[in-house]
Amino acid sequence: LGDALLQHQILDYDLVTKIQEEMNASKVFRGYYDPRFIGSSQHAGATYILTDAEAPNASEALKSIRADIRYFKWRNGVVGHTTVLWSASVEPNCEFCVEGGGADSALGLLQLIEMTEEERGG
Repeated sequence: LGDALLQHQILDYDLVTKIQEEMNASKVFRGYYDPRFIGSSQHAGATYILTDAEAPNASEALKSIRADIRYFKWRNGVVGHTTVLWSASVEPNCEFCVEGGGADSALGLLQLIEMTEEERGG
């Protein structure tokens, strides 16, 4: 992970050189893949993802990601807050992510995740 951060210039160079060794020792958890939120040139590189069987929808993906966060906290003795970094830079604007769009609160976001694509109007 640390080498990838450095190679692909994901974060500031000085920061990466300070955390590179620790990041290389860290377990990387798989993410949720939704091709609508990844640039077309990035599709082939989206390889470390949850399978359709593991996460057939956004709600199941959220459960899996939450389980990974709980495991990480347990394994590393983290008590309290955990911050998850998302380093993608090609996600499109989302009509749900503006004020009044439904995802402008934690509750609203969770309700949208539980909906099917058809219920969300997709």
